[in-house]
Amino acid sequence: MKKKMLALCLVLVVMLLVPACKKKAAAALNSEAMLAMVPEGPMMVMAFDFQRFAALNFFDKALKEDWQKNVKGAKDFKDYQEFVQKTGIDLQKDVYAVVGAVYGSFDDKDSQALAVVSLKYDEAKLLSVLKEKGVITAEESYGGRTLYTLKNEDASKDMRLVFLSKASILAGSHLPVKQAVDLAAKKGKNVLQTPALMKYVDPLDKKNMFWLAVGSIPGKVKEQTSGGMMPVDLSKAEAFTAVADFKNKTLSGELRLISQNEAGNKQIADMLNGLKALGAMGAAKEPELGELLNGIQLSSAADHVKLTFSMSEALLDKLGTKAKDKAQSMKPPVLPSEPDMEEGYTSD
Repeated sequence: MKKKMLALCLVLVVMLLVPACKKKAAAALNSEAMLAMVPEGPMMVMAFDFQRFAALNFFDKALKEDWQKNVKGAKDFKDYQEFVQKTGIDLQKDVYAVVGAVYGSFDDKDSQALAVVSLKYDEAKLLSVLKEKGVITAEESYGGRTLYTLKNEDASKDMRLVFLSKASILAGSHLPVKQAVDLAAKKGKNVLQTPALMKYVDPLDKKNMFWLAVGSIPGKVKEQTSGGMMPVDLSKAEAFTAVADFKNKTLSGELRLISQNEAGNKQIADMLNGLKALGAMGAAKEPELGELLNGIQLSSAADHVKLTFSMSEALLDKLGTKAKDKAQSMKPPVLPSEPDMEEGYTSD
């Protein structure tokens, strides 16, 4: 499952590192319209407003200052300015949104994934670059469109790419990609007609920068119960949702576990609040930790456990710098190279 999601992410990155159309682009799609392009039956669906995410300070810094270190494929361009100049695409303006879905279950090795990407692109140029880089290994016709097979080190992962419209591209596992092509031809049902999942999606505010809904909690998670002083009962957990937004230089959001278990929900909230209190003990030495914890609130009700959070952009920058410094300090020291014995050898 992790390998498959990673492969899908790599495909999306490749899409971003190609020339964009300089002609007037088709209108960007919102998450509601993109959901209608997702076939029925996923156990998880998510949406990501890429333009708003790309406007965040850390993303801007990654592009403008740490391009070579942080962006896959960056070695082909000396900096971000050269990337924009040569490709004609600005990642902060020309990539609009991504909607993703996972079919099967987290426990299923054969689970499948699909991504719908809304962006400005030139099909001919994109196809040319993908073929030049050897990303495309084969192609087939389906439903009046061409399905391109994407290179994958794992032969069991059959990933496909389809240019669906002037404003959208599909990428993912073979079956859901074909089903999405059928939807474009008015055949089949979309995720909006999957009540088991949509009952958790519908209440979410789709205007958020990010939202996610998981309609099935893995059995292994539900079976886990921690004993000791803080027992946790997840046996009735049925779904998980998350939203996140960035406004007024503040990142805020909510994580919610849906569980019809009032007593069990209170146990979970109490345990998490206990862990939060323990963490606060180190706030004197780590003021950023104290600020982070102060922005987290935990509560429970008869049908859910809820965590809300709020972090300023300044705090995010501090935490990012601190994490980077810590990672740097954990790197093993560079040992001096041994002298060349032959070069220093002299005969008596």
